[in-house]
Amino acid sequence: MTQMTQINSLLQKQFGANVGVEEVSSNVFRVYAPFFHEDGDMLSIYLDLSLGNMLVRDFGNALMRVAYTFDFESENKRRILNDIVNSYGGTLDKDEIILNVADSNLVLAINRFSQLVSKVSNINILRRELVKSLFFEYLDDFVAGDLKEYEITKNDAPLSDKTLKVDYIIRAPKPIYMFGVNGDSKASKVIISCLSFQREKIPFRSLVVHENIENLSPFNRRQITNAADKQFDAFENFKSEGKAYLEREIA
Repeated sequence: MTQMTQINSLLQKQFGANVGVEEVSSNVFRVYAPFFHEDGDMLSIYLDLSLGNMLVRDFGNALMRVAYTFDFESENKRRILNDIVNSYGGTLDKDEIILNVADSNLVLAINRFSQLVSKVSNINILRRELVKSLFFEYLDDFVAGDLKEYEITKNDAPLSDKTLKVDYIIRAPKPIYMFGVNGDSKASKVIISCLSFQREKIPFRSLVVHENIENLSPFNRRQITNAADKQFDAFENFKSEGKAYLEREIA
């Protein structure tokens, strides 16, 4: 029984008679299986046995398709893309997605590979992942750029308890303690910090910049509204209105 026949037999037991493989070069086989991109094109899935171990790979097809509408050139975006690929047990070799697999796990590997390629190929999912992962970096860049005229310190702890940190303290006659919030975990920390500072009668005003306040649980939304002096419900709103607010507040 040839190698291609063995692979065909194994895959058809799991996926049915419509699945097959075709040898495209020595020890490299194209897999034809019912896994599709959103536009209806079949996923490019190859089995590569040329190095002795079995690899599932796409020869860069997925990222080539995505690159038409999405730019991966920045270091941060590449890092996040790597994180997505690694979370499925894969590796990113330049622009190619690769999954190393033993023969006994071939079916599982093809399923996992198809899920990974589908996620990487979905522009909306990628944008959400990037915004979620880069929120604090975007906020950092905005503070360092658009707010550079102000005297600002980062990651300060006004009390002896160093776990109660402020993301940014904007120096003013009455300091503004600014916090970035991208989910319930950070919201809970900000609520505790604000209430602790208030209890110690520290003179300050609190400013909370949300990635998106709708991401918070109803409980945390209520609690942070009661604890904070001012909130921007989304980062985009802070970018457009935040500097004007600070000018009024400090004046």
